[in-house]
Amino acid sequence: MSKLNRDIIFFILKELQNDNKSLHSCLLVNRTWCETTAPILWKDPITRYDLTDNACNILFNKMLLHLSEESRNNLKNQGIDLFVETYQQPIFNYISFWKHLDLFFLEHHINHIMEFFKVKSKKKKSIIKNEVLELFINNDKKYISLSIPKYFNTHLFSGAEHCFSKLEYFYCDKYVDDNILKELSMLSTSIKKLELNVRHGSFSGIIELIGAQKNLNQVNLTYDNEDYISNDTFEYCQKPLEESLIKHADTIQYLRMDWEPITNLLSYLINLVSLDLSYLTHLRSLPYNWYHLKNASLPLLKFLKANYIPSKILASIIENTKGHLIEISIHHNNLDDNYFIQAIYQNCPNLSYLNLALSNNSYKEFQNLLINCKFLNELEIISISYSKIDWIKLFDILAKFSPISLFKFKFTSTYFYWEYRQRDLKLFLCHWKDRHSMLLQIASKGSCMYITANNPTQQQCQAKRRKLKDLLQRYKDKGIIKKYDIIQADI
Repeated sequence: MSKLNRDIIFFILKELQNDNKSLHSCLLVNRTWCETTAPILWKDPITRYDLTDNACNILFNKMLLHLSEESRNNLKNQGIDLFVETYQQPIFNYISFWKHLDLFFLEHHINHIMEFFKVKSKKKKSIIKNEVLELFINNDKKYISLSIPKYFNTHLFSGAEHCFSKLEYFYCDKYVDDNILKELSMLSTSIKKLELNVRHGSFSGIIELIGAQKNLNQVNLTYDNEDYISNDTFEYCQKPLEESLIKHADTIQYLRMDWEPITNLLSYLINLVSLDLSYLTHLRSLPYNWYHLKNASLPLLKFLKANYIPSKILASIIENTKGHLIEISIHHNNLDDNYFIQAIYQNCPNLSYLNLALSNNSYKEFQNLLINCKFLNELEIISISYSKIDWIKLFDILAKFSPISLFKFKFTSTYFYWEYRQRDLKLFLCHWKDRHSMLLQIASKGSCMYITANNPTQQQCQAKRRKLKDLLQRYKDKGIIKKYDIIQADI
């Protein structure tokens, strides 16, 4: 096997590219295998491994070994010595293998190094930062992804046109200078996935960057609503940004937006495969803002996530998806459940995953959903408040009408419900025998540490939690449950 030529070795390694353990073994076969494997492992070392702080420090110190003799002498002449041990040239030029440039990581560890060596002088800090960044940002490199932190220095892009000419992914923080985005729009037109944390103010740099792309496929627009701004101010910035996305209607297939659209943007994006409106942070309270979606056609849509959108609008979206929806996640406090659930089971024959906030008035339609959605295999049910769901009735419906394919469950309720109503859950588990062993998550919107005069003591709650675990373990031993978790709800 060690005699295979490089092309065959590369083909083998491509099949193993997500198997770190096997790849590390391949390093040890011989030099040819090592030389072919190393670039794969170092293509994106930051995200390939779940790095501890210590591992990150080791990785960064390995990067410092790539500083040229001229750079090391320059640092020493300034009274800066970053090497605690005798310098040893690395076996490979590992930085040349990197294809994903994460400047968040570099900035963090540059600052850490300066703290470790107690560098106080602003001039010395600037010298260290420039020397390290120039290892990564130069025309000998060509990256496919780039992530930029806030307040990044713009001049470091100069002379590195080749470096970012083939970008496919770009992320930037909300405080990145518009000039960086405008410069990048001239360097790169091949970005497919764009993630932007936007803020109020001018969007001119973002708009130029979006406009320059030739095959924009995935757009994530997050909005950090730290400061209150009026609707008029936000809309003034928002409209031209949405209009720039409309120009890419033919290519955009994945969209996440954290605000309510002011334009008819979503009506234009007829090729959408995934739509995520579940993190809305800037909302106008009037429902008519969504009415342009009522007749929007999204015939290719497979994944839908949404919060705080009128149920009739959501139902209209689902009715116009041509049966392709396979995953739906909807949270809302005032859903017209019956109308909405009816739209799901009448138009989503291939549905495999459903996450739904359910209330007491919708059991009949929910039963119809279980009967009609025959490929459903994962279900998450959320109780909005303690009185909203009759879990006994819901569990009875699930036991009687769940399709054969359904075996993954997550049930979320309010403080201490599961600890104090274990009988409800026990009946459901009893009725599930002779079915596919389930994967079960039990979640509470509350904590045993949350104690008031009206809540049980921490000790009582913990005792009930232990009994709940014992109950689930018994049914795991019987084969009814394959795996279970008791978790804190994140909503």
